[in-house]
Formats: sequence, structure tokens, C-alpha cells
Amino acid sequence: MLQQYMKELEQDPYDPEQFIEKLAWKILGNSKKEGVEIFDPVVMEETFVQCIKDFKLLQDRQKKKCEKLEQLCHEEEVRHVQQLSHIQEKNKLSMNMFQALDERINYIATKVIHLGNQLEAVNTPRSRAVEAQKLMSYFSEFLSPGPLLIDVFNDKDHIDEAADIIQKLYHISQEIPDEKFAEAKKKIAVKYDEIERSFIEEFVKAHRTLDLNRMKEIASILSHFKGYAQCVDAYIEQCQLSTFNGKDPFREVIPLCERSFKTIHTVFNNPDQVMAKFVLNIFHLKLQNHIVAVLSDERDKKQYLQHLMDVYMKTQQVLELISTSPT
Repeated sequence: MLQQYMKELEQDPYDPEQFIEKLAWKILGNSKKEGVEIFDPVVMEETFVQCIKDFKLLQDRQKKKCEKLEQLCHEEEVRHVQQLSHIQEKNKLSMNMFQALDERINYIATKVIHLGNQLEAVNTPRSRAVEAQKLMSYFSEFLSPGPLLIDVFNDKDHIDEAADIIQKLYHISQEIPDEKFAEAKKKIAVKYDEIERSFIEEFVKAHRTLDLNRMKEIASILSHFKGYAQCVDAYIEQCQLSTFNGKDPFREVIPLCERSFKTIHTVFNNPDQVMAKFVLNIFHLKLQNHIVAVLSDERDKKQYLQHLMDVYMKTQQVLELISTSPT
């Protein structure tokens, strides 16, 4: 019966009045005799009394289960509280250790910075002294009669290093008197011009092979030389070498500028100035020569004016396209 009662109690929702009514009808159903219902109050009472006892027994069982579960929950709570307390203690200890380590790291970092400053203060003059000593040894070679015997000036693979040395020696030579060092200054100037020309030639070769990285390296080195403008002129000349061969050079201006824009900004340290010189060269040389040739014949005034109007309109159109170009 208890199992049956449990099924009734576990119904959702549980209706106690319906349960009592079903129990009463069940008792009446069991009291039928030859198809006639016989109401027996004693049986009804005994059944309900027994049902009440069963419910009390069921209640006691459920109460014990609840108490056991509450006890288990309480024990679990105590255990979790202890674990939480232990974790909090470990976290507190970790925070203290972290703070101590952070303070130690800051202390060491301060010491390292101080030591680095001291080393830099010592190393900077030392490195300058070493560099000055090397320059003096190189300068002594230029003081010696005859050709230079230093490998760095005779090996093309070390031309970048040679450029750095000769550029510094050249500036030093400008500060020393001519009376005692005229021959050395002359040799330095000759080697300076030689290295400068070699770089410009190599720049032209790199441009022909589209080696932008080497072009950028050479342009950066030559930016400290007097001949940097020659490097820019060489680039402009090479760019225009295979263009402006048609009858209408105005059509080639914008495509040429667009092609050269990216290269100029990749290679040169001062791209805006180079681009301005590039455009001016086109107008002052290529277009101007074309316009002079077109307007050279003034015998037919009408044709002359038509040509003048034509080149004027094309010039204005090119100027407008250049001024509005995103590049």
C-alpha cells in the first residue's frame, strides 16, 4: 500500500480531497455483494485509520530521509567552508608573495636601469674613442704616399662600410688645415668622389633590375653625401628613358607619375621633394621641349594659334589631374 500511496503523492498536482474520494469509492467497490453495494462504516473507519497510520509511517520515513539529507548537506557545507577557508588562506599567502616579488622586481629593475645608465656613460665615450682610433688609423693610410692598401677601400663587397668611413673622413678633412694635410685631403676627396660614383652606378643597376631594397639602402647612404642630388637625377633620368617617345607626351605624364610614386616613397627618405623634382623635370624638360618644337613654326598664324591652344589645354588638363590625383 505504501508504494501505491507514494504514486498518489508524487502526482503533480496532488489533490488530497480527490485522494480521499478515490479511497472511499475503492472501499465501497470492495463491499459489493451480489452486485449490491453494502456500506459498512466499520470497514470504512478501519480503512481510513490504517491509511492514516500508513501516512504517518511514510511521513516518519520521509522525515528521516530529510534529516539524513540535511545532515549530509550540513557536513558538505562544513567541508566546503573549510576548503574555502583554506583556499582563501593560500590566496592571501600568494598575494603576499606576489607583492613581495613585485617589490623585489621593481628594486632589481631600478638597479638594472641605474647600472645600464652607468655602463652607457662609460661605454659611449669608450665606443667613441674606439671609433676615433679607427678613423685615425684610416686617416694615417691617406697620409702615407702611394695607393691605399686597406682592403675595405679596395673590395667592392665592403663598399657600404667604406662609404661610412670615407664620409666621416671627408668631414674631418674639411676641418684640418691645408698646409700640412693637403695631399691627404686630396686623396680623401678623390676616394670620396669614387665611392659616390660607384654608388650611383650601382643605384642605376638596381633600378634596372627593380631591386627596391638595394635602391633604398644606396639612397639612404648617399643622403649623407654631396652627390645625393645626382642619385635623384639618375633615378629621374632612368624613369624617363623609355617614355615620351610618342607624338603626344602629355598622355604619358600621369601613368609615369603613378608608376613612379610608389617606388619614390619606398626608396627615398624625402619622397615629397623627390616627387616634386620628378614632376618639375617632366614639365621643364620633356613637355617644354615638345611645346617649343610644336610652336617653332610661326608662318601660319592660324595653325600656330591652334597648336598653342592645343598644348595649353593639354597642359592645364595634366596640371588638374596631378593636383587632384590621390597619389
